[in-house]
Amino acid sequence: MRIYEYNTGIGTFEIRQVGHARYELWIEDEQLGSYESPEAAAADVAAFDTGYLEWDRFENEERPFPIDLGHWADVREASPE
Repeated sequence: MRIYEYNTGIGTFEIRQVGHARYELWIEDEQLGSYESPEAAAADVAAFDTGYLEWDRFENEERPFPIDLGHWADVREASPE
């Protein structure tokens, strides 16, 4: 299963593959949503539409934020449990 991470000053976002064509968006220990693709989850982070108010309030800030999944760091395979 794949895990994508994006580190921010407020915490680490993770997109976790949880099944065939199913991904979840997390920040720390809080699940923010479920998606059909990692790109859709990354798009919500880029659009500040995560439901996580501490992140979403940055919408009009001038900072480098992830534009798409290609800007997420530390892409790796999760180890089997």
